[in-house]
Amino acid sequence: MMNYAVRAQVPTLAFFLDSDRLTVASRFGSILTGDTFREVKEDIDSYKGALDRMENTQVVFTADDLDDIRLQGEAFEQRYGVYPSLVIIDNLGNLTSAMGDEWALLKALTLEFNNLAHEWECAIVAAHHMTDLVTCEPLQRDKMLGKVSQYPRLILSIGFNPANREYKVAVVKNSSGPSDPQAANPVVMYADTSRMKLSEDDPLWSPSGSLEANRYSLPESSHSVARGGWSAL
Repeated sequence: MMNYAVRAQVPTLAFFLDSDRLTVASRFGSILTGDTFREVKEDIDSYKGALDRMENTQVVFTADDLDDIRLQGEAFEQRYGVYPSLVIIDNLGNLTSAMGDEWALLKALTLEFNNLAHEWECAIVAAHHMTDLVTCEPLQRDKMLGKVSQYPRLILSIGFNPANREYKVAVVKNSSGPSDPQAANPVVMYADTSRMKLSEDDPLWSPSGSLEANRYSLPESSHSVARGGWSAL
């Protein structure tokens, strides 16, 4: 989701409810520059120039329920004159785990997000957990915790093997095309987790050219909504 946010270059409201400011900033810095997560985290102040390039992204670290998310979206629109085109939520469990009937609330929450996406005319991308099976393969659709597959329009099941860096993506639900509910035919990609990088065909992939040449090389965007949005980090 963080790679997607960096590359989409659209007004983005991101809720990172399962992480802290330094970790999130370091991960974004790694994606932006190609430097390792450890390098960025240990010298985060020197990456302010890279992070400031994400001026179209606003980050929130606390939200207890849907009302908080809606309030942040309304504040986004009041400040910038547009609703976010992309809303990221990491993760659904952080909005429901403290409630009594977590599974019922998860189902209601996914319905509300579906309605909110129509209202704001945006994409809402949320992370959610599968059951804790010991496997590096993507799990079937029915292995989603709470079995909340009714309302999401697209569900990707992810499996990662750290031994060979295979990052497998199965489209277990797709309302606009073919689905693979059993996760039998995943797309195989490769991930360098030390640099937060995803590649389609090369496990040793890195940005084209030298890392130095690719620093801060995001394309210019006409969708900028803020400047210095990372200064507080």
